Amino acid sequence: MASSFIVSRTRDAAMRIALLFRSFGPYHLARLRAAREHHDILALEHADLDVDYDWNVRTEKRNAGIVTLSSTHGCNRRLASELSKFAPDAIAIPGYSEPFALSAMRTSRARKVPMILMSDTHAGTARGDVVRNFAKQHLIALFQSALVAGSVHARYLTSLGFAENKIALGYDVVDNHHFAPAAPDLQSSKAPSPHFLACARFIEKKNLECLVVAFARYRQETPDGGWDLIVAGEGPLRAKLERLRQASGYATNIHFIGHKTYAELPSIYRSAGVFVHPSWRDEWGLVVNEAMAAGLPVLVSNGAGCSAELVENGVNGFTFDPYDADGLAALMRKIVTESDRLAMGRASIRTIAHWDVGRFVSGLSEAARMAMQTPCRRSLAGSVFAAAMSRRA
Repeated sequence: MASSFIVSRTRDAAMRIALLFRSFGPYHLARLRAAREHHDILALEHADLDVDYDWNVRTEKRNAGIVTLSSTHGCNRRLASELSKFAPDAIAIPGYSEPFALSAMRTSRARKVPMILMSDTHAGTARGDVVRNFAKQHLIALFQSALVAGSVHARYLTSLGFAENKIALGYDVVDNHHFAPAAPDLQSSKAPSPHFLACARFIEKKNLECLVVAFARYRQETPDGGWDLIVAGEGPLRAKLERLRQASGYATNIHFIGHKTYAELPSIYRSAGVFVHPSWRDEWGLVVNEAMAAGLPVLVSNGAGCSAELVENGVNGFTFDPYDADGLAALMRKIVTESDRLAMGRASIRTIAHWDVGRFVSGLSEAARMAMQTPCRRSLAGSVFAAAMSRRA
């Protein structure tokens, strides 16, 4: 299939765009700051706190003028009021499954505001059966354009019937500068004893059990002892993973260092030798962006949506099957013996330079322009699904 997914790097005329997220964190704030250099942005969030992430950025959000819709009764009325006052050219909405997003779709459609679908769902993360896919096809028909993470996400949307020429790329990015090494010579930023690093919530889909097993096999087959493994993060599987660590035979070489703040992460990355992302499935995997911006070679599961875009095997790292612990162990042995691992880290920096907050801005700009130029489609079924599924908002 010839690709016509749009990657725009040109500066568009300023537009008025409403930008909605479930809850603004550091990553969303970085995108917001960049977007506001080009457009008038109304920043909206469903809730002040995110149940999955402890971001603690209330001061930053207050300074940025984020409007929290659930802080008052009647989210829909508040959204309608904000849209009426701001009169946006388009609104960007994250997904079509959560009730708050569906509610925002209904309110925006009623006010005839062109809608941009922001999505990082791909075939590997989508839950689908005949009924669910039928609902998805009609819900996405309500949007005039889309801003997605990468090419695999665009292909998933087109498989549901979304117009290929109405899709822009660049949704999942980070502020590369925040994570970048202080000096171009990466070696100067490495600790004397390099180690493997993973950053993830301790939940099933992150596949940390496989990582611990693979690391133990790597150590077993490394005569000189090898590197240690550091895992940053917390979650409900902490106790289970602790038991696995103790039973691995390498408990003193596996270190769980807990949750790290956004401010702490750059030094954590820069002290490592190689980053490992073992998820069974991941919509994208922003931690891979962070690690590459910090100049690390990466080992990335092919279940992560970013793997096809960000990892070039043998150049800046390797991809692997997340169900194959032996295969991951072999790659761990291989990458620590690479003659020029620093060159792989520099390749990571070159690659991730094309996936910065500027890419989000150009993608959002292009998606907004396309949304403004695309008439609203009539979809009775989509409107019915959105109404029925948004009742919990």
